[in-house]
This record gives sequence, structure tokens and C-alpha cells, in this order.
Amino acid sequence: MTDPSTDEITLRSPAPDEMREAFAPLMPAFASDFTEAEFAAERPLIDPERFVNAFVGGERVATGGAFGMRMTVPGGEIGASGITAIGVRPDHTRRGLLRRMMDWLWDDARARDEPVAVLIASEAAIYQRFGYGVGALNSRFEVDRSRLVFRQPMPPRDGVRIRMIDIDEAATVFPPIYDALRAITPGTLTREGARWRNIILSDEEWMRRGDGPTYRAVIEVDGVPRGYALYRVKSEWTDRGPAGRLLVQELAAVDPESEQRLWQFVSSIDLVGSVTAWRGPVPHPLQFWLQEPRRLGLTTIDGLWLRILDLPTTLAARTYAGEGTVVLEVTDDLIVANAGRWHLTARGDQPASVERTTAEPDLAIDIGALASIYLGAFRVADLVRAGQVTELRPGALRIADVLFTSPRAPFSNTMF
Repeated sequence: MTDPSTDEITLRSPAPDEMREAFAPLMPAFASDFTEAEFAAERPLIDPERFVNAFVGGERVATGGAFGMRMTVPGGEIGASGITAIGVRPDHTRRGLLRRMMDWLWDDARARDEPVAVLIASEAAIYQRFGYGVGALNSRFEVDRSRLVFRQPMPPRDGVRIRMIDIDEAATVFPPIYDALRAITPGTLTREGARWRNIILSDEEWMRRGDGPTYRAVIEVDGVPRGYALYRVKSEWTDRGPAGRLLVQELAAVDPESEQRLWQFVSSIDLVGSVTAWRGPVPHPLQFWLQEPRRLGLTTIDGLWLRILDLPTTLAARTYAGEGTVVLEVTDDLIVANAGRWHLTARGDQPASVERTTAEPDLAIDIGALASIYLGAFRVADLVRAGQVTELRPGALRIADVLFTSPRAPFSNTMF
């Protein structure tokens, strides 16, 4: 076994024919297998030049990678590095390998004009110390199907139809609906065709993890697709009869009526005892549609974590609620170019300007806290109350709170 304290540490991207070996450190890091079937599904999505291995004494002991994406922000979109496959073998942790790989991935992202990095955190403690903040929240629930009683159920009407479809049709029908919502929902990420087919819509055995097969449904209004539901059903029986478990993987629609009809559909499927949903929005529309929303047992968790790599480019990429100015005193211990005083001039739906300044600051804010208000997941006032932002000029909090308001709550349900 190598000794990290004495052996040389080197970083390099794997060659294309090394990608299978490049993932080897992840298996002991996550205590899980990375099967050949899983690798075959992921391989078309992977650019080896965007992945890196850390070697200690010539032995491959850590892995990190990224996907090139676009992320919706209020009023526009921005290049985003989707950090993925981060793991250090247990016998080489706490030696600075993760920090070196993260620096490598950030440098690569900036070189590709991606001023932010995003990830789904295995453990928040790992990434908060790297300056990531919660950019979008997710919700989840598990409820007895009988508790899903709607206050005002949508009645059947002419021209509205929900039908089951296969993977091939879903690969054509689902993406345009997703893209229509992506255009107006901050935090939502682009999905290439291979991700749709190989990961999101696929129903390989390794993907089921005991949750049963995947089914796909589309709602059409006058023959036009308006929404879709992607769900699994695990068949179960007890002495009292059917007790199947339905897991909603993704449900989306371009209008509220179609979305409610889809929820009514999945909550009315026979032989199902409970309905579970992961990676839902906050707030969740079912909180307003059900007679007893408390029965959902809805919980809120961290969803998308965001790291600002290039502060002026990132802040200038979005639009703001109204016009105004604020001077931010930003702390960033890892990316020095982000730290210091920045003068933000917001011009409503027109591009903002962000410039260095020597003016007295209005707010003092850490880079992770700035990430948490950037998409609108939290108000500036929330961060002040938590001690993460300090108001230095009376009245500045109110101005910043208004400017950073998002017209729609941020949301991301793409796993990567």
C-alpha cells in the first residue's frame, strides 16, 4: 500500500480506453458496485478530458469529473460544470486529494466558459468547505394513497387524454416539455439525448434497485402533449390485499391543469397502497391541491449545490427584480479573484453590470451564501437571520432582498 505522506501526488485525465479503470476508486469510496451495465449507460455521456484521477505513488486512488451543461438563471442561462463521480479511496482520504481535484475541475470549467459549478452532494459537510451553497431545494414525500384526496378534482373532459407510451415515443415527447419548463425555471439543467435515453427513460435492471419497472405516461390536450409522468411500481401483497408502492420519478407539465390531472392519474392507479415522490419542487403544488396536505409528510432537503467560480460573470448573467445598486463585500478563501468589493447595478430585465469598487460596502457576504441567494432559493433576509450575511448600511438589506427575488422558485431534478 502506498504512503500518501511520502509518495508523489499526480493528477491526470484518463485516456479514452482507461475510463473503466478511472472509476475504480469510486467503488470503495461509496461502498457500492459500478457494474458493466451502468458503465455502458454512462460512457456516451463522458468526455475523458473532463475527468481526472489522482495518483499516489503511481496508484490510482481518487476520481473526479464533470459534465458540460447549461443552467437556467432568472432572465437567462449560464454555462455550468456539473461536478460528478467524486470519490477518494478510504485509505487515502484527508490528504488533500479532493481539494486538488476540485481545483483541477474548477480551472477546467473556467477554461470552458462555465462560471459556475453545480453538484448533488453526498454529504453537505464535504462541499460547504469548498464554498458551495444550496442553490435549489427539493422536496419528497411518502403517503398512503387513500390520503391523496383533491379539493377540486379535475373532471374528465373532451380532448384530454392520458396514455401510456414506450421509451421510443417518450424520447421524442418528453424532452420538449422539459425544455419548455427549463426555459422559465432557474436551476434547471440541460439534458442531452443520451442522458434522456440511457439514464432518465431507461429501465435496466440495475436501475430498479428493488422499486419495480418504470412506466411512462403522457397527457395530451387536443392531441398536443402537455405533460408527462415517469414512475415505478413495486408490486406487493399482504393478507389484506394489494399494497403496491408507486414511486414518482418525475412529473412535469406546462400548465397547472395538466399537472394536477397527472397527479390524479398516478394516485388512482389500482393495486397501489402508497405513493412516494422524490426530487419535487418547493413549494409543491400538491400542498395547494389536496384537502389535507399535511398527510403528505412533505420534507424539504438540499437539492442542487452551487459554486460561483467567476463572480462578475455569474452575477451579470441573470436579471434582477427592478432597478437598484448594492455593494457587496465578498469573502472567498479558495478563489481569490472572487473576494473583495463588488458594485452590482441592476437594471430590471436588462443586463446588470458588476464591477470592482472601493466604495463602502452595503452587505458582507460569504461566497457560499451568495450562491444560496443567486437563483432565489433563499432570501437575503434568510441569510441575515442565519448570520451568513451582515447588513453594513441601513436599508441595504431591503434593496438586495428585492433585487435577488426570482420570478419562479429554483428547481433541479436532474441527477448527474
